[in-house]
Amino acid sequence: MISKKRGAILIISSIIIVVALILAGTFFYASVNEKTSADKEKFSLLAMDFAEAGASQGISELRERIKVDLKDNIEAGISQSVLNGYINSEDSLSILRDYAYATGDTQFTIDGDKATLTITPLDLSTVVAGSFSTTVEVTKNGSPVHSSGFTYVFPYSFEIYSQGIVTEHDPNITKRVRLTGGEFAVTVSRDNFAKYALFTVSHKTPGGQTVWFTNDTQFTGPVSTNDRFNFANNPGPVFTEEVTQHQKKARFYNNGWPKLIDADNNKDIDVPDFQKGFVRGYDNINLEPSIGQSELKYEASASVSEMPTDGIYVPNDGSDLTGGIYIKGDSDIVMDKDAGDNPQFTITQGSTTKVITVDYASNTTDVDGDVYNGIPDGVTNDGIIIYANGEIDSLQGLVQKDTQLTVASERDINITDHIVYEEYDTTPTLNADSYTNLLGILSWGGDVVITTSASDNLDIHGVVMAHLGSFEVDNYNQGSARGNVTLLGGMIAKFYGPFGTFSGESMLTGYGRNFIYDGRMLTGSAPPYFPIMTNFTVFEDGGLSEQLIWKEE
Repeated sequence: MISKKRGAILIISSIIIVVALILAGTFFYASVNEKTSADKEKFSLLAMDFAEAGASQGISELRERIKVDLKDNIEAGISQSVLNGYINSEDSLSILRDYAYATGDTQFTIDGDKATLTITPLDLSTVVAGSFSTTVEVTKNGSPVHSSGFTYVFPYSFEIYSQGIVTEHDPNITKRVRLTGGEFAVTVSRDNFAKYALFTVSHKTPGGQTVWFTNDTQFTGPVSTNDRFNFANNPGPVFTEEVTQHQKKARFYNNGWPKLIDADNNKDIDVPDFQKGFVRGYDNINLEPSIGQSELKYEASASVSEMPTDGIYVPNDGSDLTGGIYIKGDSDIVMDKDAGDNPQFTITQGSTTKVITVDYASNTTDVDGDVYNGIPDGVTNDGIIIYANGEIDSLQGLVQKDTQLTVASERDINITDHIVYEEYDTTPTLNADSYTNLLGILSWGGDVVITTSASDNLDIHGVVMAHLGSFEVDNYNQGSARGNVTLLGGMIAKFYGPFGTFSGESMLTGYGRNFIYDGRMLTGSAPPYFPIMTNFTVFEDGGLSEQLIWKEE
């Protein structure tokens, strides 16, 4: 009896043990499966992170290739014939292969209608073994365009493919993402003198006096000279864009004992603030432009070598305008708008006065009651051009909001009162999409002079260039202080003309300078027919900064 009970207990115990083992095995198996699933999910997320990291590096690399490498290489030297070759063969991709890389970098490879760049991945230094591979593919988005004599536009589309892989898992886990919908355009054009907030050939006054930049000086655009700059005080002048000079050494005030140093500061005595750098030993910039005096004269006069007598000419064939506005002899010019908000120019030459009104809506121009088809925007229709072969004794007025205009003279241009844009903003960077009025004031053989009759606290909106002279104030060292000249634009001149005299921080005579850079010039804007340089520069239209659509593949 006892034996039977013991047998039953043994059987029951065995069953319990077996059940326990089964439960334990089931629990262990479930635990292993859960860990495997958790590891797989974790590694899948890491693989996606790797893929996204590769996509981020891809767009960053493409931006660097276009905005820095392509720009630097083209600005270092490209001929117009090479650009024409890309245009004639409708080959937008080869310019990327040939110029969009830095020394030591791989170049784009071209296969059919696609330019491909394989990205060298970063060392992620992650705990989990893994990596990514990324490819940038760029295609033509239409044919390249030669939009004018010195401007070339190359439109593109692009996609970025990235694959992240985790090798710590067996089998390896791979995730792929694709960035799509990317478009951008590259414009290659002749560099323009209008891009400078300040450029001088000789950074002295016409009389040879040294010009010091002090803590009252601030420039919000590129500044350059073929000479050397002179800096004083701590804190010193502020420059928000790159500053370049030809000489290797800059001059520092040094508490009244000036000295030349190949440096961007004089210890803690004279400390300029160069926010984008100070390059010394920069190549000379040739002030002899590609578009010169003869071209502007040609545009205004409709190719007539010289008018027969003094007067105001608006060349036409009897019904259509064929050029711009040409003035033979000395003249006065008042810019304004009429009651219908159309740009209007009242020009006096000798005993003759003509009122010229431009109607953009109807594409007509009224010249003292005679109406012609077209606008006085030169032979090539790039913008309104007024050219005088004599001195402009008086220039003043308002630049109508839709008007882009250059006033050029072979001799002095005298500014006798305010010159303002109808629409403008005095913040350092203007919105080029919102403001279209634009003025160039260009003296080929004389000075641009602010006269004694001009108002105190004078406003001048436009880019001023004195090719062989200076931008200066007449009788700057006489009378009393007249406030500031606020220049909304830039100044390009052979010499740095005098504006006033000072004692310490107090102005004694003439004007102070309040120069505000027109930031539109940094994105390729310039007054029509404004002199351009012999080298090319590059602008990207902002498409590379747009948010892309991405998806997992």
